[in-house]
Amino acid sequence: MKYTTIIFAVVLLLTAVACGAAEAPPNAADVYRRAFEATPKLTDAEQKALRGQPAEVNAAALSRKLAPALDLYRQAAHMENCDWGFNFEKDGPGTLLPHISPLMNLSRAAAWEAERVKTSDPAAFVAWHEDALRSSAHAGAGALLISGLVEASMRARSLAVLATNLAALPPDLLAQLGGQLAALPPPQDFQKIMQGEKTGCIDWFIRRLFEKIRQRQDAAAATNFAARLRMSAMVAGGPVGLKIGLEEDGGESFWLGLGQRRHGIELVSADLKRGEAVLFKNGQAALVLLQEKRIEPIDLKLLDEELSAVLGKDEAGKMLKKAGSNSMQLVRQLMETSDLMGAIATASAAPVKDPEAWGKAIEEEQKKSGNAFTALLMPAVGTARARMDAAHAQELMLRVAVDVLREGPAAAARSRDPWGEGAPFLCRQTDGGLELVSQLQSKGASVTLRIPRR
Repeated sequence: MKYTTIIFAVVLLLTAVACGAAEAPPNAADVYRRAFEATPKLTDAEQKALRGQPAEVNAAALSRKLAPALDLYRQAAHMENCDWGFNFEKDGPGTLLPHISPLMNLSRAAAWEAERVKTSDPAAFVAWHEDALRSSAHAGAGALLISGLVEASMRARSLAVLATNLAALPPDLLAQLGGQLAALPPPQDFQKIMQGEKTGCIDWFIRRLFEKIRQRQDAAAATNFAARLRMSAMVAGGPVGLKIGLEEDGGESFWLGLGQRRHGIELVSADLKRGEAVLFKNGQAALVLLQEKRIEPIDLKLLDEELSAVLGKDEAGKMLKKAGSNSMQLVRQLMETSDLMGAIATASAAPVKDPEAWGKAIEEEQKKSGNAFTALLMPAVGTARARMDAAHAQELMLRVAVDVLREGPAAAARSRDPWGEGAPFLCRQTDGGLELVSQLQSKGASVTLRIPRR
């Protein structure tokens, strides 16, 4: 009886393990990679055709050629979980996102197939674009600005084509499209993307720099002020904020708070999560390992070398020139940029009506402090946010347009423009058809979706 009980328990355990393994969600990225491998080599004419350029190709033959890859692509597009397996926090901007280009190529192929069957099979036309829209969410799963921009580009293309042909769809297909649009995965969250930029780009570079500092031991270390300095204690939180207890050889002990200067030493940055802080004195820098209570000299020449390795010599030279060829100042700016990215990532998720102006305003504010990194990044961040938000607005307005075509103009009154403080999207009839307008601004104009007459 005893042995029977043991055997029964083992069987139950093995069954539980097997069930747990079976419950692991399938990964769309694995299916996409199979689709990439199945993608055929195309002729120049075929590539032009997929890009929508005039080209003489056998459409039926090209469709058969693409079918194995597109079958896998469509299967992956309808899968919920998509993890490309990239560790941006570890690998940094050196991660090349190899899935972006082949995924965009398959998305173009899906759009081409949709156009090919638009007249003969409107339901297939709609289904192809649904797959492309679902796939765009997987393209944006990298949580970096580039992946968010690719997602927005893929979404905008299919949304524009659907809008152009919306009035020609039969009523039953129009109703079906409304449900398909409502079930689409949400676009990538901008704040999450900014957190990815912070940890995968700026903080990654800071970590890389500090690792190099730890590895390098040279004669300059002996002349650095850190050689005569020790950390004795740390206080974090409460009314005092962060303070570090320091001791100098032959001198008195003192406390140093963030942004304070004592005995010529300034605490310019501190990251409790990383357990690191940076001190400056007379053009020299030192790294404080807070948990280990250890202080190490920073060779500022390393910053020039590492900046060149990551950005290239020319771009690194431009950054140093903007910082006044002052490596110490550039270290400070790196820390400030990381803080700014973190502030944006944790800020209120309230919509911004004019993302480009939002980015420009931050750029102008940062110019006052002379931060070369934020002056370079923020206009691009504002433009990226504008493109991502515009694609999202067009998707929401397309849903409203479906309701208006089915129920009449009164349906637009039920809509809510996220950039309109609770007001509905503006809906108006024109000589050309139907227009929906958001209060979101892009390039100085309201984002508008136009539905031509049938």
